[in-house]
Amino acid sequence: MARLLTEGFEMQDLVGYSSPISNMSFTDTVLSTSEKHSGTSSVALGYYSTFGIPFASSSEIYFRMWVYFTSSFRMRMYWRNYATTLGYIEFDWDGRVRVYAGNPIAYATIGTNILSFGNWYLLEMYIKIADSGTITVKIDGIEDSTWSGDTKPGTDTTINNMAFYTSGWLGIPFPPLTYIDDVAINDTTGGVDDSWCGDGRIIGTLPAGTAFQQLNGSDGNATDNHLLVNEIPTDSDTTYVKGIVADEEDLYTLTACGLTGVTINRVWTEARAKDSAGAGGKVALITKAAGGSEVSGGDVYILNSYTKKILGAEQLLNPVDSEAWTPEDIDDVQIGPRTRI
Repeated sequence: MARLLTEGFEMQDLVGYSSPISNMSFTDTVLSTSEKHSGTSSVALGYYSTFGIPFASSSEIYFRMWVYFTSSFRMRMYWRNYATTLGYIEFDWDGRVRVYAGNPIAYATIGTNILSFGNWYLLEMYIKIADSGTITVKIDGIEDSTWSGDTKPGTDTTINNMAFYTSGWLGIPFPPLTYIDDVAINDTTGGVDDSWCGDGRIIGTLPAGTAFQQLNGSDGNATDNHLLVNEIPTDSDTTYVKGIVADEEDLYTLTACGLTGVTINRVWTEARAKDSAGAGGKVALITKAAGGSEVSGGDVYILNSYTKKILGAEQLLNPVDSEAWTPEDIDDVQIGPRTRI
């Protein structure tokens, strides 16, 4: 499988995420557009708030996020199998990272780097769940600490979610204490994306024109459907496009990405959709690189509300020439939804 998750919170919503700790407040977890590592937004954790990131189960993962502290280091990040904690890190009062692991889970080691307020830091972790497992932490690409031992405190042998929780220090209330952005998770399979994620920035580009239109727009116009699907975050049922029969689609051109001097490792499409008929509808997201054919993601069953993350096919290379994507390639891509009723 290799890459399990890539998330930059560019849709500016928390669809697909929730509170993993029942007695903590998810209402103090919000999206911030004022403080972010890249793109347009980040997740902001407030006073006694919680946030969960689910992903496909694996016994061995490489985790990456960028993290920013404002005025308190009181955050824990747990790696779990469903609701069972297998270990965690804690950002200590002095800005160092403590690792808790073992059987039973206990303080294992502490890092040497001292983080400070008001700076973005690249946090990476290697976690192997086994009787003879390993936990390694990197800060800004440099190893901060490592510990080997029994990382399997019970019978669970895989991780399938990360759970964050913050607590105030010296009574500091909301506004946010901690920001998280540009998250990625790899496993060790597939021959690519099977090791450290490294630095990464995730940006989104929005529809800017309509190249091909079959879907019905909520405004009744036959040529401007891109204007109905280009708002971030989604405006729910205020503006939308809708299909009636299977295999109708739209294709939209994109705003210029504005990138220069970068390596583009992957592209994908993302949308919010719902089944207004309640009939088990499906949708697929498609991309079309300049000079190439349409590439369709898998059919995704949709719900009767905008509460499901819809993802298209992740493409590591431009399918036209099998070379790395360039900013010019991205500017020329067309994207859109296809009904799969």
